[in-house]
Amino acid sequence: MRLKIFSVGARHAVPLLCLLLLFVGFASAQESVSDARLWQVFLQRNTDGEGSDLLVFIDMLTGNEVGLAVRGSRYTPFGRYVMFLDAVDNRVKLAAPDGRVQEHPFIQPQSGSRRIDWWVSPNAQHVAWTQTFGENATQLTTETWVSTGTGANLRSVLADGPRDGIRALPVAFSDDGATLYLDYQPDSISDLLPLRQFAGLFAVDLTAGTTANLPDEPGCYCGAGIGGGRLLRLTLTSDLTGYDLQVYNLADNTKTTIRALSLAGYSQAGEILISPDGTRAAYALAEVEDFGGDEETVRSAVVLVDLLAMTQTALDRPLSTFVQPVAWTEDNTAVVFAASASQAGGDGTWKINFVDGRVDRIARASYLGAIRIPS
Repeated sequence: MRLKIFSVGARHAVPLLCLLLLFVGFASAQESVSDARLWQVFLQRNTDGEGSDLLVFIDMLTGNEVGLAVRGSRYTPFGRYVMFLDAVDNRVKLAAPDGRVQEHPFIQPQSGSRRIDWWVSPNAQHVAWTQTFGENATQLTTETWVSTGTGANLRSVLADGPRDGIRALPVAFSDDGATLYLDYQPDSISDLLPLRQFAGLFAVDLTAGTTANLPDEPGCYCGAGIGGGRLLRLTLTSDLTGYDLQVYNLADNTKTTIRALSLAGYSQAGEILISPDGTRAAYALAEVEDFGGDEETVRSAVVLVDLLAMTQTALDRPLSTFVQPVAWTEDNTAVVFAASASQAGGDGTWKINFVDGRVDRIARASYLGAIRIPS
């Protein structure tokens, strides 16, 4: 694969400089490490009309911006790199701000693998990945591995299947890294949906090797989020007009229901992100017309959840693309949303204030997250 590395030109510099100024507080408050330099990473998809994406690295110390052209998917900040699946050779790659792109040393598709998926813990100390095998979709098996971020203590933790059209997918670690959460995904439709949905969430105790369904699972094929010792699960209302939000405390299995919002037409919901302190959450609602067609139109509403008061509120300023929350900032009083993997509406990043509901578009590129390079 031929790679291009360059300083970001005028076409990208203005919107990203705007983002840099607005994100300084976020970087220093949430991501700073004394012996590491912080880089924020953004994505612009299909910049040449032929499938090439642009990774943009911003040095938060100097403000320098570096662009790297790649072809891939599933871009994930991972320690000092951005991990992605290369679309040309189907290999897992690591991209760095200095332009180096190398193969991942221990996460790679095996012979006969139909797909590979991964999950990286927020502190990059733990990583899990699954590989799905099967000559046809009616006989799928999934193998799951975990390790530290450096590859230490690498081990297989689950072999599942065969199942008809169903594969397992890693979705979260517990805060202490002792439990891995996975979901049973319908293989044929999961990649076609604009917002991630979950069918049957379960946990693997990484010490004992045992598995157990999470409360009330399997449920509807709906959105969910795990963090801070809680499971947040969207469930269809009895009249199918909205989504109640179920809040489960995973320590004592208690449940609180936050009733659905009265928003007509918003039929898609998902991408729940819980704040690091466990007091708030955010997710997206979407209204879609002519989904996947030439006349597709999208309206996304951002929902903010107060997990102390057990209330939720939808902001009254809809966005014209599918979005997902990617980071909490400003002491968990604001959340950063980015355009989701769907191509509808293009890229973009917005910061939304939890206190006053203010929405600011802060970049034309989509924010992926932060990486740290040792000084």
